[in-house]
Amino acid sequence: MLPLLRTLGILTLGSVLPQAALGQLSATPRTFTSSTVVLTNGDTLRGSLILHSELDVLLITMADNTVRTVPAMMVRTFAVRGEIMSFDRLPAQYRNSSAFVPARVRRRGQDVQRSRPFLVYPWNRDRDQAPASAPAFFERLNGGPVILLRRQQLVQRAVPWSDAYFNTGYAARPAGGPYYYTDVRENLYLGTPQGSIVALRKPRRDLLAYFPAEAAQIERYAEEYGLNFTDSAHLARLVDYANSLRAVAMQ
Repeated sequence: MLPLLRTLGILTLGSVLPQAALGQLSATPRTFTSSTVVLTNGDTLRGSLILHSELDVLLITMADNTVRTVPAMMVRTFAVRGEIMSFDRLPAQYRNSSAFVPARVRRRGQDVQRSRPFLVYPWNRDRDQAPASAPAFFERLNGGPVILLRRQQLVQRAVPWSDAYFNTGYAARPAGGPYYYTDVRENLYLGTPQGSIVALRKPRRDLLAYFPAEAAQIERYAEEYGLNFTDSAHLARLVDYANSLRAVAMQ
């Protein structure tokens, strides 16, 4: 089989990707039960979807069970729903028990049923000295015109059975470990009205630097409503508030 990057280079929209190639694309894909994908040529595709974030490639299973391979350069926008959450080798009796699943994994369930929109921006993959950018997928978290964006990466972590959330007295440590679960690592960005990306490496500092005239009001708003600059839902509210301040100032 051709090397992975060469294989991706010759795939075209509508090609059927063999199962063997699917296994090579990524050890940690994001899988969704339904999607609507709008292409740059105006076509719309629907079906279950696998998102390979590190390669910015979509695999869409069509009604005839073929898999359409769609790179970011061919996508205008897409929305997904119903993420299939993986617990890897976590024992079956613990997969749906809040007592035995880390809180950060439980929080992923909040996003499972809602529709989640994604946009495409040129991105240098956080390499500031990179000579060029390539189209990449970003999840949209607020309204705009300045948009809070995020990219999530799935990482596999070992279950620390000695931690407090496993020592509840309801069950003994299962045999057969070690066990693993899939955790989420996320990076946040601003999408500007000009179509560029601003990385929020330190969200508080970088957000206030982007909105210098509104910075003091943003900080007061965050304090009044108990919002922090690291939670993506809180940060989305702060960006929306900053947008409203800037809109008023421009009137």
